[in-house]
Amino acid sequence: MRLVQYLLISCLCIGFFKAQTQSTRYFKKEIGDPNPFFEAGQSVKTLGDGYLVGAYSVKSNPYDVDAYIIKTDLVGNTIWQTKISDSLSLPIIFSSISDGDYFYFVGEIPDNMTSYNGFLLKSDSSGSIFWQKSIGDSILNNGIYHILKTSDENLIMAGWIQDSSSGNWQGNLIKTDSSGSILWDRTYPGIYNSAITSVLEHPNGNFVLIGRTEFALGSGKVWYLLVDSVGVLINSFSYFVGTPDSNNNFQIASSIDATVDSGYIIGGQGGVDPTLSRGLIFKINSNGLVDWFKMLTANSDGTGNLWRSKIVQVKQLQDSTFICSGYLNPGPQQQFKMILIKLDFNGNELWRRSYNSANGYNTYGYDLDLVSDGGFILTGRAEDSTDADVYLVKTNCLGYTQPPTANYSVIWNGTSATFYNLSGSADTCIYYFGDGDSAIVHLADTLPFVHQYSGAGPYQTSLLALACGESDTIYQTIFTGIDESYSLLKKTFLIFPNPANEKITVSFIFPKSEKKINLILQDLAGKIIASKQLSTDLKEQELDISFLNSGSYQVSLEYNGSIFTTRKLVVVK
Repeated sequence: MRLVQYLLISCLCIGFFKAQTQSTRYFKKEIGDPNPFFEAGQSVKTLGDGYLVGAYSVKSNPYDVDAYIIKTDLVGNTIWQTKISDSLSLPIIFSSISDGDYFYFVGEIPDNMTSYNGFLLKSDSSGSIFWQKSIGDSILNNGIYHILKTSDENLIMAGWIQDSSSGNWQGNLIKTDSSGSILWDRTYPGIYNSAITSVLEHPNGNFVLIGRTEFALGSGKVWYLLVDSVGVLINSFSYFVGTPDSNNNFQIASSIDATVDSGYIIGGQGGVDPTLSRGLIFKINSNGLVDWFKMLTANSDGTGNLWRSKIVQVKQLQDSTFICSGYLNPGPQQQFKMILIKLDFNGNELWRRSYNSANGYNTYGYDLDLVSDGGFILTGRAEDSTDADVYLVKTNCLGYTQPPTANYSVIWNGTSATFYNLSGSADTCIYYFGDGDSAIVHLADTLPFVHQYSGAGPYQTSLLALACGESDTIYQTIFTGIDESYSLLKKTFLIFPNPANEKITVSFIFPKSEKKINLILQDLAGKIIASKQLSTDLKEQELDISFLNSGSYQVSLEYNGSIFTTRKLVVVK
């Protein structure tokens, strides 16, 4: 009697029962106006109550461009948005910073695509514009790519300026106070076209600059500069990361961050030309010499083609690993994807995530910021057949946009059970085998886990999936010590309620992938009244018996053409 009661309780719990907790909020949002507007997020910053996005908006006329500022809440809903329009200027935002209740944005204003001028824009926390100023020479073409707040509460801006004699671009570094008044302005001649794309302040007050130089048709090099606190050049390097060949003869550095060993991590691109480039990540020491580098391929293990990709932003995390964002095209006739990649301190890829918009067209990643919950916020562009919108993605610390989900399957033979982890969006998983033992596995562990029980079951097993402070648990009852499938079916086949009136539930356990189990309903004389094929994927299945009269019946399971177990059913009307 106790065994029957235990089996009844167990079978009522048969299948996968889940218990999940969720605290982190994730989202993938597309923000923008419908066609003919074409928007792209260029910069994103984490605020205490949401996120700040600097973007641009292009209309169907390619010369009709607006700077575009967006403030969202913590779940990506737009709180306000501001467009800065000017019939004579086309402002494009490239970088931004938050400073308490004020925001600063920088970029360039291409005037009919023939001349350029850098600008600095200040807004309050509601998106109202305090002022917009031209930064750089009023005659020569120039632009600003990056802005940073300095330790002395001023602003430092990096970009480019055109040389008056040769017409080539040169590196440009400008320091202003918080009102935009220029404190000093430095120019750094390179070879051919050169530009500074990112600036980093050293604890001693010096600045490290990164960018490109010797940039001409089909060629270009990474450019590293060290300048003092007033912009005077201390040292510079121009070099290729790796060895130039027919598939890699130009390189650009896009972003830089300091590392724990007083070196720097740098992201960018390299390849044949900007349209056939590969994402580039490399680390340099305090002297500017390369420690290691990684060129992106289609797959995280280094395999796959060398199609188009770019690393736009890179940062070091508190655990000394690196996080990188950008975009990648796996190959011809395929779409670009926004990517997020985590590397260990030696440049080995730990994981890679990619994000697509709902319509499946090209999706690009342009900027990345860290979030206080350990996750990441990314921005870029999501396209469709006629339009493009700002793309905003919030992930957890593993780059997932959903909480962990626990799932597993198990096949047992005698007292040995083999567990297959099918969990998703998790990092660490813990098996509890129901006999007091447990085991820790990771998603990277692709082999099944075999557990040996000391005796026959049943055992209630569970799997706990963990990721970034969230968890999900799934339970399943298994029966070990039973070798034959028909024996297991005989021991676990139940009907309830019994007696019944309108409906019954049948329950059984079948551990293999057999799909041909039939339920046969007969009267006591053996006449078949009804039959139904049951799904072995569902451990409990409800059946309608409202057509039966009061009386006693036989309910049997048919397996491989033979009836091998039968239960009596009493119907009371």
